[in-house]
Formats: sequence, C-alpha cells, structure tokens
Amino acid sequence: MIREFWVKNYLSIRNRQGLNFLAKGPASDLVTEVSSGVFLYKLGVLYGSNASGKSNMLIALNEVFRLLVHPLSDANRAISGYLPFVLTKGDPTQMYVSFYANGIRYDYYVEFNGKNILRESLFYYPNKSKALFYERTFVGDNVQAEIKLGASLKLSVKTQESIRENTLNNHSVLSVCRKAALKDDIAPFNALHGWIMATYNDVDGDDKKGFVEILKQAFDDPRKRKFYNVMLQKADLNILEYKPTVETRVVPKEFLELIKKENIPDGVKAALLKPTSDTVTFVNHSADGDFELPLALQSKGTQKYIRILEALYDMVTGAHVYYLDELGEDLHYDLLYYYLNVFIFNSQNSQLIITSQETTLLSQDLINENRGVVWFVEKNRDTASSEYFRGDDFGLHKNLSLYNSYRIGRMGAKPELGSIFINLDD
Repeated sequence: MIREFWVKNYLSIRNRQGLNFLAKGPASDLVTEVSSGVFLYKLGVLYGSNASGKSNMLIALNEVFRLLVHPLSDANRAISGYLPFVLTKGDPTQMYVSFYANGIRYDYYVEFNGKNILRESLFYYPNKSKALFYERTFVGDNVQAEIKLGASLKLSVKTQESIRENTLNNHSVLSVCRKAALKDDIAPFNALHGWIMATYNDVDGDDKKGFVEILKQAFDDPRKRKFYNVMLQKADLNILEYKPTVETRVVPKEFLELIKKENIPDGVKAALLKPTSDTVTFVNHSADGDFELPLALQSKGTQKYIRILEALYDMVTGAHVYYLDELGEDLHYDLLYYYLNVFIFNSQNSQLIITSQETTLLSQDLINENRGVVWFVEKNRDTASSEYFRGDDFGLHKNLSLYNSYRIGRMGAKPELGSIFINLDD
C-alpha cells in the first residue's frame, strides 16, 4: 500500500505535488494497519473540474512503479514516461513514493529525463530502522552508472558486479532482476520486484482486455464466477447469471476471398477467417419468465460495471493497488457507492485511488468524517499547473458538511463558468 507519493515536472504538474495516505489511528473502516502502529487510508478520491489534472496524478503513480520494475534492453531507447510540464520541458522529472510491501516500508526516489535516470535511491526498513537497498548516480552517456548496494542485502561481490553490468542508464536498478539470470543471493531483489508486479496495476487495470475475455476468464474460475453472478444480481440489473457462448459470424464472401489473398501473418488471417466468434449471453429475469440477452444489448453502464468488477474481485480477495479514472461515469450513484462500500468493508490489504465527478459522495458520513481520503485538484491561474489539497487541510469544522462546502466553492477545485449568455458580435 502507498504511504506517500509526490511528483514534480510531470504532465500538468509543474511544482512538487503529492498525496499522503497516513491516518492518525484505526478509528475508521477506511483505515488499515499495514505495520505495527502504522495506519493508512485504503481509499483516495480526487475531485476537480475537467482538465484540472486529476487523472495526471494517477498516471504519475502508475509511472513511478512502471519505471521501478520494467527494464529496457536497448541503452538508446527513450524513457517513454518522461512527460515534463510544457514550460519546464528541459528539466528532469522527479518522483518519490513510500510504500509497504509485506509489512516492510520502502522509500523510492527517482529523477530522470528522456534518455537517462539521473539519480535513483531505494531505502527500506527491515527492522524498523532505515537501511540502504541501493542508490545510483548517472555518470555519463555510455558510461556505467555509479551503483551502491546495501550491506544488509548480503549480496556477493560477483552478484553486485553483475547488477552493475546489466543496469543500463535508462532503467532502474531493481528491474535488472527481470532481464538477467543472477545467483540465488539476489532474492531480496526478486521478492520486492515480484511483489510489485503482483500488487500494483495500471490505471483502469488491464484495459486491453475485452468484456468477453474478462467474463470468460471469470467463468473458468468457480469462485470468481460466483462473485460476478452475485455482484450482477445485487446491482439490480435483472441479470441472474451469464455464460460464454459461440455465435456464427456473418462475413461477406468477397471479404473472405480478399483476406485469403492478403499477405498477413497466418495467426491474424486465421482469426479473420474464423466462422464463429466467442461472446457472452446473460440470463435475465422477468415476471413472465427468464430470457437471454447477448452482451451487445447490455447497457453502457452495465458494461462499465462488468469491467470494474475485475478490480473489485482482486481487491477483496488479495492485496492489490488499483487506480480507477472517472469512477462513477455511466453508473447510477447508488451503484457507485455500493461498489465502494463492498471494497471498504471486504478488503484488508488493498488500496483504491480514484478520480470522480460524483460529488454526492462527499455527503456520505463515511467520507465526511474521514476527510483525509479526499483531495481537491485545481489549476493555478498564474502557472497553469495542477495543485492538490487534502480535504482535512482546510480547517473545516467537523460539524460542517464537506459536500456543501465544496458545492459553494469553499474548497476550490470547481470550474468558474461565468454568464450563460453568449455574445458573438463583439
């Protein structure tokens, strides 16, 4: 779980901006104890007007872990995550994240441009005391970086040299364990790398998966299939269950002949010529009897709900961190709040960070009484960069409504739209 994160010079974020999930104690269902005496909020909600920079914070969170675990094999390959603020595009991006893995705190800092990681450090607290995991400093193009490895890792001299030799200037030291076969004493690297890969997810999860693939995979797992069916029933969608089906494809003969002649990979050609396609059918209920509907006839909201159920299942059955952008879009408010409550009351070691335009959530007692889970995001008029303010930093009295205060503009992070009348003659 994430303890703290900040970023500087990235997308719409010019100056250092961040999120802090530290809670004062275990007084709420929104709080979990990640280590003895350490309590973190497991939910974070970002509010702000369109183009304020809400989503950019999620992208930055995703990037810091992506940079930490994914290696590059070509030293000349650009660092794709270098997306500096437009007015400071010559400066490096800086990121810092403090997180807990298996009850141990790790603090990671990285500074990079489009070609090289300039500075990088990883510290951890294996016995509640701060210890070096590694730190590295850029020396020059085509020159091996200076890398210092912590003594507490107990790595052999040969392993340390192998790590240095395999670490290119454009990827992290930790990620080297994914591309090099090293000795057994690199276990601390492998353990942390594996934990991050298994726990942290891209923004909106694996959005490359289609609905059919998501539902078919769930159907093949009895426990997950039951979860989907139960959640679809509880969502009041009139859906009793679903099942994978195969339907005949109607493809014009001239198209089939054209594909046969095309010079394309055999696998692609076979898929295009396949006479059937996989789909999903839903069994719906009515007073006059049950009936079946294909996926294509389900509403946009139902399809959105199906996609985010995968993240919910992961979070309530294991330890996962998810970033969901514009959660609540296409969903009824009650269904959104139900989704969040299922996460809050059924997860223990997971964390969910979302952006949303559904401000009514602020009126719920659980959110209003735990204002540390809310951030308000707005653009600074002078610098055009995004700024983030935690909900409990405004000094708002506990008896005052967070929702009403935001609605009347006391918390900022709202669009100033001006008059509704438009004059096109001036």
